[in-house]
Amino acid sequence: MFRHRPFIKSFFSLIVLMSIGFSTMLVFPQDIVASDDIAGGSSVFVFRKSKREPQEKAAGRAMRANGASGRAGRNHFDSEVVAYRKKRVARAKTNQAVLAKNKAKQRDTKLATSNTMTAKADAQLEAKQVDLAIAAYRDALRNNPNNEDASSGLSDALVAKGTTVAGDTNNAAAMVYFVEAVKLDPKNDVAYAKLGELYDAKNDAANARLNYEKALEINPDLKTLYVPVSVSYINAGEIAKAESALQNAEKHGVADAEFYNAKGMVLYKQNKNAEALAMFEKALSLEGRNATAKYYRAATLDRMNQPEQSVAAYRETVAIAPEYAPAWFDLGVINYNKGAYPDAVSAYKEAIRIDPDYYQAHLNLASTYRQMERYAEANAEYKLAEVGIKDNPDLYLEWGFCLGKTNEWDKATARLDQAHKLSPSAVDDSNLGWAYYNSAQADKQNKKDAEANAKLLKGRESLQAAVQKDPKLDAAYMNLGSTNNSLGDFQAAVAALNTALSLRSDWIIAINQLGLGYRGMNNLTAAIQQFNRVVTLDGNNVTGLFNLGSAQYASGDKKGAKKTQERLKKLNPSLAGQLDGILSGKAVVDETKRKIESKVPKVPRLPF
Repeated sequence: MFRHRPFIKSFFSLIVLMSIGFSTMLVFPQDIVASDDIAGGSSVFVFRKSKREPQEKAAGRAMRANGASGRAGRNHFDSEVVAYRKKRVARAKTNQAVLAKNKAKQRDTKLATSNTMTAKADAQLEAKQVDLAIAAYRDALRNNPNNEDASSGLSDALVAKGTTVAGDTNNAAAMVYFVEAVKLDPKNDVAYAKLGELYDAKNDAANARLNYEKALEINPDLKTLYVPVSVSYINAGEIAKAESALQNAEKHGVADAEFYNAKGMVLYKQNKNAEALAMFEKALSLEGRNATAKYYRAATLDRMNQPEQSVAAYRETVAIAPEYAPAWFDLGVINYNKGAYPDAVSAYKEAIRIDPDYYQAHLNLASTYRQMERYAEANAEYKLAEVGIKDNPDLYLEWGFCLGKTNEWDKATARLDQAHKLSPSAVDDSNLGWAYYNSAQADKQNKKDAEANAKLLKGRESLQAAVQKDPKLDAAYMNLGSTNNSLGDFQAAVAALNTALSLRSDWIIAINQLGLGYRGMNNLTAAIQQFNRVVTLDGNNVTGLFNLGSAQYASGDKKGAKKTQERLKKLNPSLAGQLDGILSGKAVVDETKRKIESKVPKVPRLPF
């Protein structure tokens, strides 16, 4: 009978719009329906894997420079430099004898001057007057650029100078001396070895290995190089080559802690955990405070399902070497994976303090903040992680979600669009639709209706793409239904929501939206049926009770509406008062909507 009363019909339409607007505002416990879905208002965000996807330890990836790589072989070449100096002394004596015999013949010639300066430089280098020797060798080469003794002598002197400048910290300022040294004498194995050290210190594994191998090609007896070459190959995932380098080390009698560490790492990469553990124990028997061995022993124990011993070993690692960033990182992972988020935060912060460019630690810290619902802090860490990790769609997916939680919807949309570009899957299309939908709701609240409508249309396009790519993705149908409801395309909304419910039955957020879709189609009987289903499944669902009461009133069932209002009053007196205003006709619809939006208290959400 109400179809013949235009005023009542218009009133019902306003109630529908009010209910749709109200339903988009709140986040309720029952919106978190499944472990992989987070509901926000009347749209659903989907994590690609799981929102609690376990994090991966550092030992599962390539070793970092302040961890296993870069330690073996550093500052082990002084003996090789000394050997070169001894050869230089012998050569200087020979040169001086030759000069004495040919002094008359070579007098007043540039060749004679060059030879004289070379002999002088040799003596200065022997006396460790390196700067004077360099100057003298350069004078010798100016008089005779073809003086091979002067070239090789200058190469040796530059190695000596570079070694002093590099010091114990592998100061990058030494690089120029070793580069010139190998140009002067391409057979200077020590120069290549020291170059390898400097590149290793810069985390440039490829150039470090290249120079180490050049040194070994010239002089296979540089036994201290085989272990860092092996570690470099381990980092590159070339385990067979790593094993070959260790075999060469063993042939040359290398059997120190770093050798056993590298051998253990090879076995670790081959998942031969018991054998790897034995190697790390061997390393520790030789050097009890070897942080690398402690660290990998901890990682191996963790693999062997000995968590308490593993954590203890990680803590021993940071006690021995407080600046060992990977150990702090792994402690963060352990605490994250067991849900001890405050402890994870502390550990990741330590890793970042030690290495501010530890981008994976920034990303893991961001994910930890996300789990703790500290979204603003999460956003700051995602921004730092992005500097070094630009090809990970999950970074942008998580970041977009957190930006949505801080109501930065345009930024959220941009990040989720980037995730979609990197991984154009149905999930990414659905989440992009989620962002457009919520951004549109924000625009509507700010009375930017044209902008809101444009975003809803973009969102619908993304969501239609999502359901085409994955007809089983319930979240995409759910979001598509909500978006069509907001666009006023209620028939399409009903179709999408029915599909969502066929994929996931008793999904309260979708049932509520389906009821709103039926109301938009003026099918009050079907709408009431859906709202009744919501409050049957969850008697404390205040959104469902509010919508049920308003739909009952619109259908003429004032008695039923009053009973629903009484139920709502026990749960949320303020919201029940707003519904009572509608039922009594005392409230103006627009004013009621405004009050509902401003006064309805937030209901705490369940933790992730």
